[in-house]
Amino acid sequence: MAKKLMVFTDCHIPVMNPVAIEIFKKTVSHIKPDISVSLGDLLDCGQFSQHPPTFGVPETDYEGDLRLANELIDYVQANTSERTILIEGNHEYRLDRWAAQHTEGRGAYNMLAPRIQLMKNRKRCTYIPYGSTDGRYPHYKINSRIIAVHGWSYAVNADRRHLQMSQGRSVLFGHTHRLSLVCHQSIYGGDTIRAVNCGCLCNPVPLYGTGRPVEWTNGFLIGYLGRHSDTLFPVDIKGNFAILPDGFGIVA
Repeated sequence: MAKKLMVFTDCHIPVMNPVAIEIFKKTVSHIKPDISVSLGDLLDCGQFSQHPPTFGVPETDYEGDLRLANELIDYVQANTSERTILIEGNHEYRLDRWAAQHTEGRGAYNMLAPRIQLMKNRKRCTYIPYGSTDGRYPHYKINSRIIAVHGWSYAVNADRRHLQMSQGRSVLFGHTHRLSLVCHQSIYGGDTIRAVNCGCLCNPVPLYGTGRPVEWTNGFLIGYLGRHSDTLFPVDIKGNFAILPDGFGIVA
């Protein structure tokens, strides 16, 4: 029997979309996945950004943001039977950069770092750091045919860039907040390989984009992993409603 996969990305807590999060959580409890993967930027970590605060976005307490992120992971884990994967994004990595530049940051790192605070007392959970010490792109191997990354490109053609860089395997990525899918046959055996971005779970049009349309889409991905092949279904959230691959409708 195929294993069930749930993938979500770019919640950017505390600027997540509460409606999108609710639909995602209801889907997790409906699907009961074997494997769940967060592709990164679960936390926004705006408190550690070198950029000034976004105009109009209220500043929040980092400890409160961590609590919300842990509550979401707790929910996902409670409904996931085998393993949960947390891939670090560039926003969580903000804290590493901040700690490297400030003496107080180095001293408080263990009390603040997402890679530590999101993994406390967790079993059946793997954390993939954003930075690389060996010069290779960090990623998680879901199976022999699919890898998961936060994102190697933000370009307009990011999906094709990811497909070129994934070395003959399908790749699931986030980072761009755009729902996209591109595929072609593998030169290694005739299988179809895909680069898929399932969108994001944050507010789709942030205040700094007011008056400037963006292509951001709320969504997530449901997959079925077989012994020899896989099927991947990006699910886009339309307002407060989403239709799953099995025809079941989810309402926030």
